[in-house]
Amino acid sequence: MATSLHPLFSVSASLYDPVLALISLQEWSDVISSMPNNKASGPSKISYEMIKHLSGEALDFSLLLANTCLSRGDIPADWCEAVVYLIPKPHDFNAQLKNTRPITLLKTVQKCVVKVITNRLSNILADKKVLQRGNFAGLPGGSTDVPIKMLDAIIH
Repeated sequence: MATSLHPLFSVSASLYDPVLALISLQEWSDVISSMPNNKASGPSKISYEMIKHLSGEALDFSLLLANTCLSRGDIPADWCEAVVYLIPKPHDFNAQLKNTRPITLLKTVQKCVVKVITNRLSNILADKKVLQRGNFAGLPGGSTDVPIKMLDAIIH
């Protein structure tokens, strides 16, 4: 069954306006505190643990940077770059790239901004039921349980 991609006219484009709204200090603090510990810090060498300890002017400056990105629709040039490391899979390498898995290290503040946008977009998609059929599994309140059971039933 081929499906073509067409805009859903029942979904107003203004529905997405909150995605790029300015971030409040509370929302920024919540996102920062939700980021995982003990993760690779990326090229900046700034870890989530360091960002979680920001306060006062330093926290305000990080929020200003995030909000400037959203309001201008632009990101720092450094955020367009990433470092890719190849991690060996748990078997013999044999000098073959297929025996590695790449991880991409990004700037931690960049990932926090992306997390804000992702949270906002996910909530809009879930609350307004924009996605249809099985396309909602990764949203808040969604589950991969139904699609997996459907696939299992088809296979068996």
